[in-house]
Amino acid sequence: MRKILFLFILCFMAVAVAQEEAAPVPAPAEEKAAPATGDAVEARIKAIEENQAKLEEENKKLREELAAKKEVAEAPKAESAKEEKKEEKKAVEFAPYGFIELYGWAHDAAFNAGDFPIKVVDEGKSTTGMTAKNSRFGTKIMFPRIEEVKLGATLEIDFFTNMADTGYAESYPMIRMRHAFFELSKTWDNSTLGFKAGQTWSTATPILFPAQINPSLGWGLGNLWQRMPLVEIYFTQKFAETFAFTTQLAAVRAMSGASANKNGFLEVNIDAGDASHIPQIQGQLSLKGAFAGLDLLVAVGGAWGRESYKGGVIPNKDTKKKLIGDTADVVLVNPALKLSHEYFEVAGKFFWGQNVDVFGAFGGALITELVAAETPTTPKTSRVTGSQTTLGYWAQATGKPLKGWNLNVGYGAEDPEKEAGADLTFLSNSSVWVSSFYTFFERVTIGVQWSHVWTELLTKDISGNTIMGSAKVSF
Repeated sequence: MRKILFLFILCFMAVAVAQEEAAPVPAPAEEKAAPATGDAVEARIKAIEENQAKLEEENKKLREELAAKKEVAEAPKAESAKEEKKEEKKAVEFAPYGFIELYGWAHDAAFNAGDFPIKVVDEGKSTTGMTAKNSRFGTKIMFPRIEEVKLGATLEIDFFTNMADTGYAESYPMIRMRHAFFELSKTWDNSTLGFKAGQTWSTATPILFPAQINPSLGWGLGNLWQRMPLVEIYFTQKFAETFAFTTQLAAVRAMSGASANKNGFLEVNIDAGDASHIPQIQGQLSLKGAFAGLDLLVAVGGAWGRESYKGGVIPNKDTKKKLIGDTADVVLVNPALKLSHEYFEVAGKFFWGQNVDVFGAFGGALITELVAAETPTTPKTSRVTGSQTTLGYWAQATGKPLKGWNLNVGYGAEDPEKEAGADLTFLSNSSVWVSSFYTFFERVTIGVQWSHVWTELLTKDISGNTIMGSAKVSF
């Protein structure tokens, strides 16, 4: 009986298990609710993308807030670093420059000076010589810490002077001040206003020189220039990208030719310019620019002043002569032009003026009349009644066949008016020259020059030839 009951239970359990395995399994609730169409899938993807864009926008805002906080936190450090960097600039900086030069000459006639072959004085003599006195040293001085304006200075010397009573002995050259001035300027966009004070190039004479081996650089042959004590104000306006127009106005010490050319160690005679009690007024207008591969310079300078002889002047420390009289005007007009290309250049200057010997004109002398001497020991006295009108010019063509090499051909002349009573140095003076300069190693320049000078005197015309050579190392 127990066996039959046990078998019945086993059969019942087997049937129950079989029915449970055959029953269908219901799908999960999520799968039953899942959409079955493509539009629903795209909608879900779009929702995910919008959530992602929102998160990125929030992250961006957080990054910006963090950067702003960091900038505020680091601002004091940056300002401190800036101040430290500013303090690192030097108070004064120097930029030295200059050259050492030896040049020599061989003349088949006697000129006014061996190293200044300006005018011929004797066809029957010949001279040779050499000198290193033109060697030069200078430095630019800058003040980097001053940022509101530009402040700088220049100091330059050479050795073209001598001890008192030593003549031109080569073993006794003294230092000569060429430039000693400071300059203050302020620039706004394309405009610059500046102020200059000290000794430097004369404002009335555009700085343009012929290519010659000669420290006089055209004096007596049409090229005027001078270095003078002055105060100058200038204004420069840039335009059209490559052009600049500059106007300059200066008050200049009214030196006379006597003081400019005197060889004495100390100034002991009265200077006619100082005695006038007014400065010489000088000005210049100039235009610089570049176009079509050319560099252009057009300038015109001028000067007006007076010399006074009311108190009597001893010219060039010559105690045997004395000048008296009223006043003599100084008048100068001096235009210049230079047009330069990579392979050629043309340049020249012209001047017209009265009493302009201080600028290197050998003509343009004073007009005087002799006054009878009171006693045999009285100096020869002349009364100044005016000043002689003179003009001059020079022109030069330059070829540049190779880098660092130039060939130059030029002509210059000075032609004063033949006025009665003028103390003439010559009736006219002119020269033609051919020169060549070559620079190698960017520092060493050698040059050679031939020139022929014609000098017309009251009694005859004389001429002479000169050959000059130079070797110069620049730094």
